[in-house]
Amino acid sequence: MRSAAPPTCARARPVSDRPRVRLSSKGDCLMSPWTRAVPALALAAGLAAPLSSPARASVVIEGTFTARAECPAYHSFNAGSNPGAVILAPGTVYGAFELNRPDGPWVRLRVPGANPQERWVARECGRLTVYQSDAATTPETEGGGAIVASPLPAPMDTADASVDAPAPTAPADPLPDAGTIDPLAPVDEATLLSRSSRAFPWFFDRVDDGPDDPTPPPPQLGQVDQAVLKLCGGWGDDVPAYTFSEFLEERPSLRSGLLAQLGADEDTLVTAWFAENGFRHIFCGEPEIKDDDRWVLGGMHYMGRYAQAQLNGWAGRLEGGCSIVETAPPIYTSGVQFLAPDGSTGIKCINGYAKGLTASDMLFEVTKAYREARGTMGVEASACRHRVLDDGNAYEAVLVMRANAIVTFYPDATPDETLPYCGE
Repeated sequence: MRSAAPPTCARARPVSDRPRVRLSSKGDCLMSPWTRAVPALALAAGLAAPLSSPARASVVIEGTFTARAECPAYHSFNAGSNPGAVILAPGTVYGAFELNRPDGPWVRLRVPGANPQERWVARECGRLTVYQSDAATTPETEGGGAIVASPLPAPMDTADASVDAPAPTAPADPLPDAGTIDPLAPVDEATLLSRSSRAFPWFFDRVDDGPDDPTPPPPQLGQVDQAVLKLCGGWGDDVPAYTFSEFLEERPSLRSGLLAQLGADEDTLVTAWFAENGFRHIFCGEPEIKDDDRWVLGGMHYMGRYAQAQLNGWAGRLEGGCSIVETAPPIYTSGVQFLAPDGSTGIKCINGYAKGLTASDMLFEVTKAYREARGTMGVEASACRHRVLDDGNAYEAVLVMRANAIVTFYPDATPDETLPYCGE
């Protein structure tokens, strides 16, 4: 297995004479420039609450915020003001000390090098870990999940209470009849690993077989993950583009972060994801594709769909035969066998996902790769490599585009080094 190259900062063409600041003492690189669309995008999250709602006090917290995207850091998110055009550096950990309200979509950080240092950013732009809070409760938000309070970590601890905190789940029920399985049943440490009598080998279990274990523990899925699985629907369901637009409208901070990442409007974002069916291919999988007389699985590179497919008996690992197995955590690669539309079993010899890459993470990473590659690829299908840094794990993924739209995106532990990096 070849190790992934360390992440670097892409050089963006300046569109403004405003100064930019260095935000990371480790990377020491200039972030993407301010785009004219960003101030309006910020207001979408800040003004999302009804005007008639009573004002709620901000919440003092002690925690950290790990940036997942090049999001703007505002002095005032209501006004959209950003002195110095400060942009967060993906992968950088900032000190967090305030939320705009107990269930608010904005978190206040200290950004070294910025003037002033205290800046507001959308919570969906990263992962928030709260060690101490003056809030009496741990409220949930429509876009960010719960504020999870954790004890201060000891040295070398890697506490990570994500903004994508696990959604609450009901106690596990006895095995239901296969025809009554809830296609949206969640998977986390409190649920069954499978609710189906179908005998597909599992993708996840709770048996530790060492560093080369191809079946890690099941992922914990947060509220955005659950919402994305709801968009996917049942096995083989279609995903209309308008449902993605509704998903974004219900999560204004996520929407504003993605639009800032793309540097374009919502129509461009939706077209990029749906013109070539990229959203369904990447997140949901396409079990209805036929190659000659053989059923094949298109896409499915999102850990949440693997967990859901196992839970409901839609798919499982292909053991033996043409299966190509490679375990390079957080990337897990193996063949897949799955339930075909006619009730038979289809086979895909190689497929994979990155454990820990949440639905929010994937939306940001794919959108970032698309932004970097847009305009550099032709009408025909073309591929490029994208560097990913997630929770300290550096690896590469492959983006495929066609006709200026997203076709697929998948993690690759041993990518083809002849492929260019996206945007280069």
